[in-house]
Amino acid sequence: MVKIYLSPALHGTDNPTKCPGKCSENTHCAQYMDIVERRLKEIGFTVRRAGNATGNTAMNARVREANLWRADIYYVAHTNAGGGRYSMTMCWDDEASRKKAEILHKYRQSVDRHIVRTNTELYEIRATKALCLYDELFFHDNAEDCAWFHNGGMQQMAEETVQALCEIGGLPYRPAASEEEAADGPKSYRLFSVPLYASSSALRAAATVTGTYYRWDDRVLRGRVRITNSPDNIEKPGQVTGWVDAEAVM
Repeated sequence: MVKIYLSPALHGTDNPTKCPGKCSENTHCAQYMDIVERRLKEIGFTVRRAGNATGNTAMNARVREANLWRADIYYVAHTNAGGGRYSMTMCWDDEASRKKAEILHKYRQSVDRHIVRTNTELYEIRATKALCLYDELFFHDNAEDCAWFHNGGMQQMAEETVQALCEIGGLPYRPAASEEEAADGPKSYRLFSVPLYASSSALRAAATVTGTYYRWDDRVLRGRVRITNSPDNIEKPGQVTGWVDAEAVM
């Protein structure tokens, strides 16, 4: 069995964010890791997650626990600050680690820019015996990106991470089961790397989407339909995520 140790951000002095509502780096990293943990277990990984203690002493204890447990993969999730607008995965500076980080890069399609960097100074990267992948998911001092993360972006990034870890760990990926629909509610669709178009007539996809989406309306034009990421946005002007091929949401 492939063993994955999960280490969400647990700063001794938590970092404030520009997220909507009451939040912090520790808070939304824990929420994100809840999704990753659940999905990895559904697929068949053996998962252990760091406890709730915070600070450097707790960080040292996490690495020690993962090493004693003989984890195969040590996955860290933080969010960044400093005015940037990109997502980043860090790893140890060797060929094997870089190749695995590039797999995560391949799946990180929900953001405009994702980069891979080596790092030999961060304690969790240099002290763990397992492959360490250390994510800085987005910049939490950017209000627009914070809003995106808390409005479906978190789920998209978590699913991308699960897809990457399946390839790295050699386990077949299985999409999450659709959530049970409310009897009188709009139907939701689980999309995975589906081409997203800016219009019904666009020749090339502008991006791909992964996550839970809804049809914005019932109209089919040139074989495509409009989607949105919340049932509250259906038929509301300005709340269209984009166009997808109709067969993706039939």
